[in-house]
Amino acid sequence: MTDHPKTGLGDVLAHVVNCDHDGEEPDLSGGRRVEYVVTGIRGALVDAHAVDDPARKYVSPAAVLAQNLKTEVGSLLGCHFSCRVVPGNPGTFFVDFQMTPEPDDQALA
Repeated sequence: MTDHPKTGLGDVLAHVVNCDHDGEEPDLSGGRRVEYVVTGIRGALVDAHAVDDPARKYVSPAAVLAQNLKTEVGSLLGCHFSCRVVPGNPGTFFVDFQMTPEPDDQALA
């Protein structure tokens, strides 16, 4: 047994929230805009792939993507959207989501 005081999860979370993280904010100014199409919904997840590179995939909770696009979850399947893909540390950030017209809609315009 150790003599260390027990720290509850609430204490740990409070410490993380209150910590000063100067200089650790990711730089989201760069990246490039990528267009995706939603190809499937698996339970609570959405699968999408990049229009110009089907090997590039995007997976997200359906509710989060719907909120980012200001639409309903039920209208996501088949929709086209774009976002800026910004490499960062850690991971890749997806920001600035916008609905894009589907190819058939562009031909009519």
